[in-house]
Amino acid sequence: MLLVIDIGNSRTKWALAGDSGVLTEFEVCMNANIASSNLSAAAQKADNTLIANVAGEAMAQQIGRLLPPLTLKFLTASQQACGVTNNYLMPSKLGADRWAALIAAWQRTKHAAIVVNAGTAITIDAIDEKGAFLGGSIMPGLRLMHESLVINAAQLNVEEGVLQNFPINTQDAITSGSLNAVAGAISLMLKRLEKQCGWLPKLVLSGGDANKIAEALKLNLKQVIMMENIVLQGLVLLAKQ
Repeated sequence: MLLVIDIGNSRTKWALAGDSGVLTEFEVCMNANIASSNLSAAAQKADNTLIANVAGEAMAQQIGRLLPPLTLKFLTASQQACGVTNNYLMPSKLGADRWAALIAAWQRTKHAAIVVNAGTAITIDAIDEKGAFLGGSIMPGLRLMHESLVINAAQLNVEEGVLQNFPINTQDAITSGSLNAVAGAISLMLKRLEKQCGWLPKLVLSGGDANKIAEALKLNLKQVIMMENIVLQGLVLLAKQ
């Protein structure tokens, strides 16, 4: 049994996977509460582990204390894996979460795609029709955008609103502005990839805010693929390679 762990900026997700690769016993926990989580219990059922960590060394050490007797194996992006070529200037510097997400998206689509993982930060990555990672961008997530305005603008300390075409209150204006910024960034990347490849790319969406972003984009449903736990799925594929 394989234990896969996705240590994000604010939350840690994990699941077990057998020979079929299907994720079971999925759990999620805020990083601050990881010591009191069920991760140790999951580790007792596993023979191996693969971890994607973007939360730093201190969090990695804390996770490590919960996993004995498993040997810790942290993912580092490589030049090539599972049909995907990594064209990052320094391949090993690509975030492990982005690499795992690209692997999962490519194995799902085998098609040129923009891969979006919307969490604390939002990553928007491009992969072409041959499985080559072309590059991507990172921007603040929706919550970070909202919090930035609350912290830095005294008159904008408001609750989350809803997406509107023409907002007529401050809550909706902030929420709509944030969603429009993300939707615009994704739309621009889709257009760039379409121009480069010569046909319409897929859009793979994952992360806690994926549904909100899909609503804001209003794309043809045939173009959009929703993938839950995309990093964990990629970790399973990489571990089986």
